Amino acid sequence: MTKLKEMNKFARLGVYVIIAVVALFVLPFLSWLIGEESFTATASADFCVGCHSMEPFVAANADNHHGGNNDFGIKASCTTCHLPHDNSANYLYTKARTGIHDIWVENFGNPEEIDWRSKTEHREEFVYDSGCMTCHVELEKATQDEEEHKRYFAGETTSKCVTCHEEVGHSNLNKHLLQHKYK
Repeated sequence: MTKLKEMNKFARLGVYVIIAVVALFVLPFLSWLIGEESFTATASADFCVGCHSMEPFVAANADNHHGGNNDFGIKASCTTCHLPHDNSANYLYTKARTGIHDIWVENFGNPEEIDWRSKTEHREEFVYDSGCMTCHVELEKATQDEEEHKRYFAGETTSKCVTCHEEVGHSNLNKHLLQHKYK
């Protein structure tokens, strides 16, 4: 009988070890994997074009070298530019806030009545310099002789990347807005 009790003790210990391994390694890995795959799937133009109002923006992005129209095979995703990359918490918060807002407007608002062209005048609110810098990591060094970039990196201006680079990411946007019959 004592051997049976001793075996039960080892069996319970084995179960506890398995539970601990699953809790410490498998569950966090699965959580990370599901989260990463979700973020990747919801970052692409294919996902964004699921909302009718985004069609002209996706088309204009496809015309742009940042959207893949280049000889190098480089393509930025929508979230590369339209979400902050300063820290993970801000990224997640902004992704959730923006996503909820866009779903609301698409389903309960009237996106056809939005003056999209006038919104481009406020592009600094929708494009984050931290996204630009994730790809253009050597920009400061590469443009050290350009006065505007010097001022930008010295913090002497409130201008953002899209202040000067107006069509970055979306070439011929007005043409695409007209084709989709948006303002």
